[in-house]
Amino acid sequence: MADYFAPNALFTDHFRLRFRMRMIVFDRLYDAIRSYDDYFILKKDAVGMIGFHGYQKCMTTHRMLGYDTAADSWDEYLRMSESTCGDAMVRFATAMVEVFGPQYLREPTMANTERLLAILEARSWLCLLGSLDCMH
Repeated sequence: MADYFAPNALFTDHFRLRFRMRMIVFDRLYDAIRSYDDYFILKKDAVGMIGFHGYQKCMTTHRMLGYDTAADSWDEYLRMSESTCGDAMVRFATAMVEVFGPQYLREPTMANTERLLAILEARSWLCLLGSLDCMH
């Protein structure tokens, strides 16, 4: 938390480099998933211990996705167990699909497909419509 989200955070200048997004976008994603799933809200567990902050759980999922790593690879740096990282990833992915799915994860229309094919044909990149590397 102190590295990225504290008032005098250590890596505020490097946030975009590490997460591939601006802090404001990260906050928008965090607010959306927190409103969908209370797993990302800071609270006490059954024995009264304060759990991980939602920012930590959200940050973990972004790091796992961004660096293509497994849940157990962050336990030393974040002091978060493999099961917590895994749970956070599943809940994060579910929240993303449910919250942003209707707006961003829709099927392409015929007009969208034809427009993309025309762009690809002009660049002589036929057959790249399904390639994720070339879609951005």
